[in-house]
Amino acid sequence: MRVLAVEDHPVMRVGLATLLERAGFTVVAVSGTCAEAVQRASEEACDVAILDLGLPDARGIEVVERLRAAAPRLPVVVFSVDRSPDLMRAALRAGANGYLGKDAPPARVVAALRAAAAGLDVAVDLAS
Repeated sequence: MRVLAVEDHPVMRVGLATLLERAGFTVVAVSGTCAEAVQRASEEACDVAILDLGLPDARGIEVVERLRAAAPRLPVVVFSVDRSPDLMRAALRAGANGYLGKDAPPARVVAALRAAAAGLDVAVDLAS
């Protein structure tokens, strides 16, 4: 399974890519900005995206909307420290297939990406 990982913090990018590769995913692109993520989503054949909402060039729901516009069929799982119910609902309305807190266990992250890539909606992670 091919993943687009979008995360602005360099250490988190490395950790996320390592987690995903150890779980059998192929990380085809890692992006630190929304603009780069949009470009990579258009260029790369990805099965699913994992998406931080706090990027230097876009914040919150705008990130989901821009990625959805670039790759309407790409399943998107939000991965964020912000767990406000309003933001979670807004992300889902904007087209995210699921929403995980960054404190989610690695197995939950892997399961959410597999489910989203299989066309399933992922349960919103209200508590880890």
